[in-house]
Amino acid sequence: MSKYIRIAISALLLTVIAWRTDWSVVGDKFANLNVWLWAAAAGVLVLGQFLSARRWQLFARELRFERSLSQYFAYYLIGMWFNLSLPTSVGGDVVRVWYLDGKTGRKLAAFASVFLERINGLLVLIAVACVGVLASPIALPGWISLAVWSVAGGAVLGMASLPIVQRWIRLPPQRREQLGTMFELLRHPRVITEATVMSILVQLIGVVSVGLIGMALGLDIPFAYYAILGPMVSLLTLLPISVNGMGVREVGTVVFLAPLGIHEDSAKTLAFLWFAVQVAVSLLGGLVYLFGAYPKAEMTADPAKDGNDGPVDRDSDQGREGQHQKAA
Repeated sequence: MSKYIRIAISALLLTVIAWRTDWSVVGDKFANLNVWLWAAAAGVLVLGQFLSARRWQLFARELRFERSLSQYFAYYLIGMWFNLSLPTSVGGDVVRVWYLDGKTGRKLAAFASVFLERINGLLVLIAVACVGVLASPIALPGWISLAVWSVAGGAVLGMASLPIVQRWIRLPPQRREQLGTMFELLRHPRVITEATVMSILVQLIGVVSVGLIGMALGLDIPFAYYAILGPMVSLLTLLPISVNGMGVREVGTVVFLAPLGIHEDSAKTLAFLWFAVQVAVSLLGGLVYLFGAYPKAEMTADPAKDGNDGPVDRDSDQGREGQHQKAA
């Protein structure tokens, strides 16, 4: 979807939300906000990004990219900054690919590491929502259970269809070979096990972060319910219909908190402070980008669509050469 359409949709949603908001209620919530709990939510989110960087390192190392964990963490934070500053949900991932490639000519391999890291995290995110439904201390409306299990079913079907995509006859042989290498990594027990553990920790941290915000606002929400709210709203913001999920996040939070009797203005305040936490961590990435000893990103075409970006292999030593000297 065109970025201008996404901007227009975000503007429309935010306008409607602002028009329907009782700002006196929002003001009261801010006046009574526990700032320390909100700051703690930002702090645990930073920890989550560090663990995400470790997850990314696991896949990248299997593809022969040798970087320190601190470099992966810095690139991850920089990616968050670009996700915030660009009108797209994948701008940060493109930047991460650029940094990891480091002019080695293996952009597609770098893209594969980011893609696999994202897929692993996404599957665990959906699994957390499923556990939230099973462990919910309150009776859930049927539509919530249906939504969660439908998403889970779609994820299972999507993963099951990957071998079919790899064997698609219209796919060029080079692409089939590249996909085969990526799928082989998905079946690599040690990497998948450690990456999945990292993803579980990351998603639990995400749930805790949202829960801390709810506590900072004094909202009466069972903590286990955040395991449904956090993942499902996060999935909604991935839809390419708005800028950084703005508007979609607020609407989703209102909808998922309505069954608990949470007033929509309180839900909107939670959504805003949730976004504010993400902005705070993204600004940290901006500082790393501006003042860290890292090259300034030069984004080109989408590596997934470029046909001359090197192999996706696990044996070549190309990933050890040509790295950014400033980042070493």
